[in-house]
Amino acid sequence: MSTSRAFASALPSSGSPRTWWAMLKDSWPVIRPIAVQILLAAIGSTVLAFLLGHQGFPVFAPLFAVATMELICARHHRRAVEMLFGVAVGALLTAVVGPSWSTPHVLIDAAVGMATALGVAWFTTPRSPVTLVNQAIDPLLTSLTTNLRAVSTALRQHDPATAGAAVYALVETDVWLRRLEEALLQVRRSALILRWSTGQDLTTHTGMATEIGYAVRHIRSLAQHAWWGVLRAGEPVPVALPQALDALADGIGVLREQLERQGCPRDARPLLISAAQWVAMMREEKLSLGAAGVAASADAAVLHLLVASGVPAEEADVLQHRRTPVAT
Repeated sequence: MSTSRAFASALPSSGSPRTWWAMLKDSWPVIRPIAVQILLAAIGSTVLAFLLGHQGFPVFAPLFAVATMELICARHHRRAVEMLFGVAVGALLTAVVGPSWSTPHVLIDAAVGMATALGVAWFTTPRSPVTLVNQAIDPLLTSLTTNLRAVSTALRQHDPATAGAAVYALVETDVWLRRLEEALLQVRRSALILRWSTGQDLTTHTGMATEIGYAVRHIRSLAQHAWWGVLRAGEPVPVALPQALDALADGIGVLREQLERQGCPRDARPLLISAAQWVAMMREEKLSLGAAGVAASADAAVLHLLVASGVPAEEADVLQHRRTPVAT
């Protein structure tokens, strides 16, 4: 198999149709925690209703349990409120027109369902959400640091094989990106319970993780342009390009260390801004198409990483393009 075919086979295919089973298999890690919560709420409320002496099958207990679970845990709460309202109205109308269900009967089922949902939400809430997200971020940042330095070395030595190996290694970050998405889903579905119980607002931390995920994708594109567009095409390597990648790798390394220590990621900002300044120096040269692709991807990655470090997006853009001397 040629190198180009091997590289193409390593990337996700968008042209071939996918079966429903393949789509379910790919999305199952994301669906699983939601399905577990819903099943626990539905089964737990049904069992509790029987233990309390419910006569007949407790239809409304699992319905209210699922609706309350989504009200507590859903990321978009408007639809959850709509669901809960629909269940409540349907249950009350059924109690009015159905001879076998009385209003007290429905209200008891509602109380059982809601209590069960609260218990399940509490039970499935991660006890250390920040650590959970950081553990998912760490291998991503480690891979970025290592492979950016490999691409930088390859550009200095005009070594396409080393750059290609780094690109293949970065393709495998798909696994870690999926794990990060799973961790973020779990934390976001527990955000309301965590705020009630601990007072923690995890919006900033989950936003940081999302920005890092965006940066990973741009750095993968950067590495592909450097390998395929610059080195494989035999195009000249801009003088500032390896320095830009080294500064970017150093900034990501500092960001990783700060997150590992539960510290503030702002210490990575000077190095990230330095990487942006090296990219600006690149643009002063006449760039080939491949080098321009590297510069664009590097700029986008720096922007997302600055936002991840706590800089507002508009301010990050200003810092990134402010002309300041770069230490050589």
